[in-house]
Amino acid sequence: MTNNILNPCINTNVSLGIDEACLSILNLYYYPVICYSIAWDAYWGTGMPMANLAPSTNTSLVISTKYPLHIYYKTTESNRTYEYCHTTYTFKEHGSYRWNVTGGPHCPEIDIIREPIESYLPIFAAFMVYTLLAIIWTTSKVIIRVIRGRLSPENVQDDLDRLQESESTTHPVIRTTKASTRIRSVDTFRGICILLMIFVNNGGGKYVFFNHSAWFGLTVADLVLPWFAWIMGMTITISKRAELRVTASRLKITLRCVRRSLILIFLGLMLNSMNLIQKIQLKSLSDLRFPGVLQLLAVSYFVCSTLETIFMKPHSQDTLLQFGRFASFRDILDSWPQWLIMAGIVTTHTLITFLLPVPGCPKGYFGPGGEYDHRGKYANCTAGAAGYIDRTIFGNHTYSKTMNDMYGQISRYDPEGLMNTISAIFIVYLGVHAGKILLMYYQYNGRVIRWFLWAVLTGIIAGILCGFSKFNGVIPVSKRMMTLSFDLTCSSFAFLLYAILYTLVDYKQVWGGAPFIYAGTNPIFLYVGHILTKDLFPWAWKLAHPSHASLLAMNLWTTTLWAIVGYLLYRKDIIITI
Repeated sequence: MTNNILNPCINTNVSLGIDEACLSILNLYYYPVICYSIAWDAYWGTGMPMANLAPSTNTSLVISTKYPLHIYYKTTESNRTYEYCHTTYTFKEHGSYRWNVTGGPHCPEIDIIREPIESYLPIFAAFMVYTLLAIIWTTSKVIIRVIRGRLSPENVQDDLDRLQESESTTHPVIRTTKASTRIRSVDTFRGICILLMIFVNNGGGKYVFFNHSAWFGLTVADLVLPWFAWIMGMTITISKRAELRVTASRLKITLRCVRRSLILIFLGLMLNSMNLIQKIQLKSLSDLRFPGVLQLLAVSYFVCSTLETIFMKPHSQDTLLQFGRFASFRDILDSWPQWLIMAGIVTTHTLITFLLPVPGCPKGYFGPGGEYDHRGKYANCTAGAAGYIDRTIFGNHTYSKTMNDMYGQISRYDPEGLMNTISAIFIVYLGVHAGKILLMYYQYNGRVIRWFLWAVLTGIIAGILCGFSKFNGVIPVSKRMMTLSFDLTCSSFAFLLYAILYTLVDYKQVWGGAPFIYAGTNPIFLYVGHILTKDLFPWAWKLAHPSHASLLAMNLWTTTLWAIVGYLLYRKDIIITI
């Protein structure tokens, strides 16, 4: 009785939650049946029981609409068990569906009793609102410029003053700010990353594609961290080249790299403790998570920046590389020691992933464990060698969430653990190389063509590794494990996106980069700030009846508020660096 009262598929006074629908199952067969279901991505021949129905009975269930669902039923006839009606169906939010079990090989279709809601309509509405605001902002700036031009002293002075001014030599004063000396496309790229990161970390409206993938595949949220790491690599090239031209002491530059990395690690540990305190999980230092986003960035930054400090030349000293037959490849040949080290890092990471023995698990395992792989066959093998290393080294000092939306209970592992950090070093270095293209080639075509070719090359290699599919291939795409195919896929998109931004913002100058450029000048400050103020008013508040629309509105408001903070800092020419 209690279940019926709380079941929104039976009690109309109870509302369905986010990503939920109703499924009514009627057994018209003359044998009892057991109905099974499982997310299609997790199906390996066995589902989870969801209903046990006697003949001529029915039940109404609340089902998840996050992922396509694979359903079927089993029945026992003459002491033999049969499976019927394997089908995969994409249920939609707040819809009501009916499935009549009739038995035999002829499977009835799933009928729609009540049409689902348009759960993606709020995204379209939000897009239209932001587009309208952008048009109003741009139009108002143009009008203000026109008005100022007409009312300027040059337009109201008399003819004598104009003649005197034309005869005199004037030099307009150009105001130089910290922001004006930066590369605008770099800050725009970084601003896209940090604002998207804030939006995703606050929930992304609870939409599946605005949250990290369950394990395999790629969503918008999965791109944020690797893109930020990639553009950090580009800034390493720019900053280290400038530092080497100012000072000859590579030791001092290396010490600054150490200092910055240690500050990032300290901030990361502080944020980890804040998160756990807010969840009332931190009882002692034994519960503190050691890895984290800032820790991953700190280590990968230190490795790549140190390599550039050691091997980078302040000026290209090889005439053959500048003007000879190898001039087109000087960005690669000029940094062959770094590429050799990167090849060693990637090879070592790959060999560990495929060859490290993990107790009770197959070598080269990339799965999430849990209910994946024939319903728990490798339940304790989460993340394969990467998860095993994290559990061995960090113990309880790892990511505490062990319940996966698709695969159920999994073993502890850390998405920013040791192996994933090593993998991130390669992403950062690909960004470093993108920066070298920017510095070594002075013509627009020479830069953009190379970025585009790198986008194609990394994309093709990633596709070959993953078999151009979600699960198959030698190395599948997985953000949770930061696999090599994932690194290359994200880097491919990064090369392509930056080439577009460079064209629009720096070369054609048809777009100033707003509003992203404002956030991109103080990314670490905004990242730390949004973690510290998460769930606090006015950035967020508790919703009585959360829905995709209300959560999306609140998450966009949070992101917009931090974008305004970034704009105010930009206007005041305040750039907070570490």
